[in-house]
Amino acid sequence: MKYAVGAILLVALFAWLFSLCSPAGKNKTGHEYMPDMYHPVTYEANVLANYSWNHWDDESTFPKARLSQPRKPVPGTVARGYTAVNYAGAEALDVVRGKNAPNAIAAPVNGQVPFYYADTEEDRLRCEQEMTTNPIPLTKEGLERGKNLYNLYCAICHGEKGDGQGYIVTMPNSKYLAQPKNLTDDEMKKAKEGRYYFAIMYGKNVMGGYSDKLSYEERWQVIHYIRSLQNQGK
Repeated sequence: MKYAVGAILLVALFAWLFSLCSPAGKNKTGHEYMPDMYHPVTYEANVLANYSWNHWDDESTFPKARLSQPRKPVPGTVARGYTAVNYAGAEALDVVRGKNAPNAIAAPVNGQVPFYYADTEEDRLRCEQEMTTNPIPLTKEGLERGKNLYNLYCAICHGEKGDGQGYIVTMPNSKYLAQPKNLTDDEMKKAKEGRYYFAIMYGKNVMGGYSDKLSYEERWQVIHYIRSLQNQGK
């Protein structure tokens, strides 16, 4: 009897061990040999789903939502290869990009330029009054890039023509109540560059900001393209 019970326990032990490594099926992931071999316990950007074995929320001094958001550089620093200034012309941009200069290292015009305006209505108005020119030279290549970025990020709401008739408004049975701004009306034609740039940085009403999606140069290229829509593509 003693040997029979031992044999049963031994068979049960082997069956349990084999079940730990069972193969995955159609809608079944199979069993895990160790807890984190299938479910990662690390953080992923823009992912807020919790894994039960992950205790970071309890032990960390930062909430998971904050840890999974895009990070900003250390104040007062600029990442190597990132720059953003007011260039006088296309030739200056070529030098920064490593062209027309021997042994030059390209420094992409990106989003590390300081922005000295807070997300307030007062600063929005101040930004529009103070930022009156587009610092990036208008080029055919830049305008085409601005068009692609506009259609990717903006056209869904503001429409491909900039008339506020994006797919989110015109799609069948649409009940979207927040009418997107018509970027080609007289008000927006008269608006100074700062109004557009501020909206890209912080958003406006139900529109979120795009500062983490568009680089410094790309923001101004999108504004160039919006101006071309206002002038009927001229």
